[in-house]
Amino acid sequence: MAYRLLLDENLENDVRHRLENLGHDVEHVDFVAELGKGATDEELAKHSRESDRAIVTYDDDFVEEVGPEQYRAVLFFEDDGVSAREVTEIVHRMSELYPFEEVRGLQKVGREWL
Repeated sequence: MAYRLLLDENLENDVRHRLENLGHDVEHVDFVAELGKGATDEELAKHSRESDRAIVTYDDDFVEEVGPEQYRAVLFFEDDGVSAREVTEIVHRMSELYPFEEVRGLQKVGREWL
């Protein structure tokens, strides 16, 4: 089951390529015309809602400052040391167990999925 994702600027572009190769629909904030590098957390949240995408981020400020009613969903990695390969594997495993329609609000994710 493919996920619709928006990767925050703190994630490597390699994650986008890896997830796309697994069939996911992925945008990276750096390459979305209306966002781009330096987009605010509120702009990301709005885009998430409008485009029906889950945000993938390491940004704890986002989690603390943006309320869950402002975005569709966030896959938050508390450990910013998780590699691109691991992020890809974790998100893909989640997609195998939870349909995208069920992924809402803040989801704290990490190596426990590996």
